[in-house]
Amino acid sequence: MVVDCDLHQGNGTAHILSNKDYAFTFSIHQMDLYPSNKPLSTVDIGLWAGDGDTEYLTALRAHFPRLYQEYRPDLVFYLAGADPFEKDQLGSLRLTKDGLRQRDLIVIGEARRLRLPVAVVLAGGYSAELEDTVGIHLNTIRVAQKVQRRYSQP
Repeated sequence: MVVDCDLHQGNGTAHILSNKDYAFTFSIHQMDLYPSNKPLSTVDIGLWAGDGDTEYLTALRAHFPRLYQEYRPDLVFYLAGADPFEKDQLGSLRLTKDGLRQRDLIVIGEARRLRLPVAVVLAGGYSAELEDTVGIHLNTIRVAQKVQRRYSQP
């Protein structure tokens, strides 16, 4: 399963893995951005400029952990984009750092709670301040470490 939380729609994985019954692709992205032609993922959640934390997290929670429980993937590839951030120069979803941290907790935490392995891929991030992008990626790693400690206990 690919859980693509980059700002842009996961057009590459959607195209490559379309019609493959062994793969499930999920993309939550900003609709009014590249690519204009968006190949269908198994599940696409399109949000609009300015939607922010509440809309984004509500949409994500509507699908997780349910999709994990229904599909039961052998492995989750999580694309943790830093570009939905409110100060990103390319996008305008307007997620805060706390919203991105909550996103990471939902995607990684629910997978690990169900004992699903997760491979985290850091993606995107075009903030005017490099420190913001680095901090967002570090926070994703911290969330993954915290979740791993929690669910690796016997």
